[in-house]
Amino acid sequence: MRPIMHSYALRDYPLAHVMRVAAACGWPAIELSSWHFDAGSDAGNSLAAAVEAGRHHRVEIFCAGYWAVFTTDDEAERVYWVDKLCALVDGCAANGITLINGAGGWLVRDAEHWDRDWTVNGSAMASAAHLEQVADCYRRVAEYAADRGVRVAVEVHPNTVHDTVAATARLIALVGHDNLLVTLDPANSVAIDDADLNPAVVDLVADRVAYFHLKNCMLRDGGADFTVDAAAGIVDNYRWLARIAELPAVTAVCVEYCGAGDPHPRLAAGRRYLEDTLRLVALQRRAPAG
Repeated sequence: MRPIMHSYALRDYPLAHVMRVAAACGWPAIELSSWHFDAGSDAGNSLAAAVEAGRHHRVEIFCAGYWAVFTTDDEAERVYWVDKLCALVDGCAANGITLINGAGGWLVRDAEHWDRDWTVNGSAMASAAHLEQVADCYRRVAEYAADRGVRVAVEVHPNTVHDTVAATARLIALVGHDNLLVTLDPANSVAIDDADLNPAVVDLVADRVAYFHLKNCMLRDGGADFTVDAAAGIVDNYRWLARIAELPAVTAVCVEYCGAGDPHPRLAAGRRYLEDTLRLVALQRRAPAG
């Protein structure tokens, strides 16, 4: 599986720095966070500039990030978000980017303190109406993107209606479109549902998994503290990568760092951990039974 560097790790640095780091450290491709391009009306031109910068550094853009609020009760606002994602799809299609990844189901009790106690937000407060609204929006985006050769991934993400693997599985079933896929990120969800500590939960979405985010966390006050290396924290990423390696549709793993401090050594450590772990996983798969 190809290692992908998430540009969100370098969110406090400009795109030029992201590309230089990726090139200098041998990353073949990046996930381009919406922190590093205009995901709005100028998405096409912004992505074209990013692709050109990547070409100069011999770094591919594996996928582009998105954000939407499909949970709003305002139908006009939902149309706005759908149109925005469709414009992003057009920009990706025009620039050879075949995957978008992100979240569309934001739902929190207290907007000022969204980072506190994730267990009461997202799927915990989602009504049937919220789920239908989100599903309808994703269905329209997935269909639009399918016609343009772009896949749409929904990331398991805190404070959304798809904040755990089980919640994401429910959403995928409601949408009912083959072009809506899943990005797994156990560090995002273990604070919400400890079932996501066990990679067996992948079975709920195994036929839709397109991508995996590799990071780790510690639990803090109902949420997650991401200021740890991929090899640290409470997620056993060896077991997760061993399960992901069994899914033929997953050809890339993204190393992400969302914590505080200097991200550069964290990314380097994550890359080494990924390579070492995949080597061990491959040895285990080749080992004779017994």
